[in-house]
Amino acid sequence: MGSTSTQRSLVRLWAVVEKDIRSELRTRFGLTALLLFVVTSVVLVVFSVTDEPLPSPLSAALLWVVMFFTAMTGLGRGFVREEERGTSLLLRLSTTASSVLLGKLIVNVIQAVLANLLVVLLFLFFLPRLSVGNIWSLLAVVVVGSIGFAVALTIVSAIVAKAGSTQALLPVLSFPVLLPLVMPGTNAMLMALAGFTVPEMTGDLAVMVGYTAIVSIIAWMVFDIIWYD
Repeated sequence: MGSTSTQRSLVRLWAVVEKDIRSELRTRFGLTALLLFVVTSVVLVVFSVTDEPLPSPLSAALLWVVMFFTAMTGLGRGFVREEERGTSLLLRLSTTASSVLLGKLIVNVIQAVLANLLVVLLFLFFLPRLSVGNIWSLLAVVVVGSIGFAVALTIVSAIVAKAGSTQALLPVLSFPVLLPLVMPGTNAMLMALAGFTVPEMTGDLAVMVGYTAIVSIIAWMVFDIIWYD
């Protein structure tokens, strides 16, 4: 009985993930907008700094600024799109709230990680004088930060969608929620650029992971109310 219930839950979860991925690949509007934003943001930074060497604190801050607004551009459409298309009612009738939350979260995590890795690659390509002391530490910060962005923005976007607000309100509501992630994340990014190893960055990474875990638990607890209200 337990095994059958688990299989059904996995089937529902995969259905939500597959639907969102197919929707993104079919319309390509969101992916195109996200790609254009990433490229435009990095190019603007490159033109702004010209050939001047970037100090590590400024490099870390710029990376997090671009990552922050990249997440805002790419991760807030899921629930808003369901409300605009009127498909949210179908989801409520055909699957469970937990499947919807996890499905949207998985898609957002994939988008956030890939988009922010692209940001870092473009920074390194267009700014060859950017000094990266430890590439593995940098990747760890980007991945952990991207997951944190995805978790927080998934639940905030659900609240924005249910409130009948537009996606433009998302950055305003998300900033105070994401501030506890941005502060240790910027410091961890600075340490990675300075050459610190992952074990030496345990403090900041632990704060980021702890923040993500707390927001995940809160999202899990309140999503039923948000989704069915």
